Amino acid sequence: MITKTINLKIILKRTLYTILSILLLLITWIAFAIYHDESPDIGRDEFYALNPENIPDSQNIAVALSGLNAPIGADVIEHGQFVIGTYEHSLNNFIAKLTVENTGELSFVGDSNEFDCWSDFPVEKKKGNYISEDRVKFLLLQNKVLLDRYSSLFNMPDWRGMSSHGQIHYSGQTLINLNKLLAEEIKLNIQTGNSEAAYSKWLANHHFISHILKQDTTAIEHAVFLVLDGINLYSLENLLFKSPEIGIKHFEELQVVLKPTNIERYNLAGMLRADYNFFNIEFLKKQNQTTVFHREFIRNRIYRAQVDLLNRAQKPPATFSASRHELNEKYGETTNIFAYNWLDPFNSFLAMRLTSGFAKNLYLIGSMHAKNALINSLNLSVQIKQKKISPAKIQEFLNQAGKQYDCPFTNQPMQFDAQNNILFCDIPESKTRVAEVRL
Repeated sequence: MITKTINLKIILKRTLYTILSILLLLITWIAFAIYHDESPDIGRDEFYALNPENIPDSQNIAVALSGLNAPIGADVIEHGQFVIGTYEHSLNNFIAKLTVENTGELSFVGDSNEFDCWSDFPVEKKKGNYISEDRVKFLLLQNKVLLDRYSSLFNMPDWRGMSSHGQIHYSGQTLINLNKLLAEEIKLNIQTGNSEAAYSKWLANHHFISHILKQDTTAIEHAVFLVLDGINLYSLENLLFKSPEIGIKHFEELQVVLKPTNIERYNLAGMLRADYNFFNIEFLKKQNQTTVFHREFIRNRIYRAQVDLLNRAQKPPATFSASRHELNEKYGETTNIFAYNWLDPFNSFLAMRLTSGFAKNLYLIGSMHAKNALINSLNLSVQIKQKKISPAKIQEFLNQAGKQYDCPFTNQPMQFDAQNNILFCDIPESKTRVAEVRL
């Protein structure tokens, strides 16, 4: 009986020690999760460092874009400052939008759907769907103020997405409509025998778009200007097809303008930097530093996800589908309990929610490669015409042009469709042509 009593005491004692140990571990884990934040990852703050140079708003393209729709007679820069400040200090974007619209902002005249045929190629439409020449002339007149304002941006040197007044706000649809209208104007110039004027307009817009794509702009801004890039490049395709003498006359200049650059042309690191800093200012810095919310932990996870994305972006586009899946598994599967950092579960959950959309940027990077394929094809088409290469010799010429001209989706030379007299780059898996240029 005494032995049983002693054994029971030992069992109870051990059980108590076990419970106390578990409670101590639990308390330690909770305390660590609540009070501990990480140190910045090595290289993180250097990667995200912004240009410390301040530029006046009068030289900031981003501020002018925010004021592009200023009322007639209003100063574009001052209106841009007003728009930015309104969004910065309003309770929500809906109220800010109403406040800005009540100033009598200038709107684009015309329906975006009218411009589905801004290029004769590669989109095929029934002839009855093309916008008429008289309608184009009318819209050019009605939108002259907006077009002049847009052209004035070409002479501005710098871009800062975060001005002294706050984050920029502008209408991407207005920019797209203006570029489609410019493409229509270039078509009119070609039809009236004024191809030199058409080339000058194309070149000025190309330099501007290329300049913006090299800036630290967010993924949304990059997406807008990639659309503009595509519109403008197909304007050149149309111009070179209808007026081949332009390519011969401006051969040397076009070899520089259309020089193969890979995705360096699009400043991908700058795009990720701009996204991070927008998020850092709009969300992280506005959150109270509490014992639960850990800024450095979240910033480190964003940095790691973006560096991972940047490294994967250097690979051929054919790998992007697998990379998207892997990135989603690694950063976006918030239901996967094994993906969490259980030393800080709350912030781990929050960080994964915030990084879950990063893999979608690979679609944008794929678009960059498609634009590069189009640029390479345009360059090759100019060379073919300047060197007067016969159709029978074109594929041989493409095969020997050099790796820098290869289709990025196949890592093989561009192909020649002899039946239709077209250079093209395609995605073999989907049999989709991402770039086509007529000869």
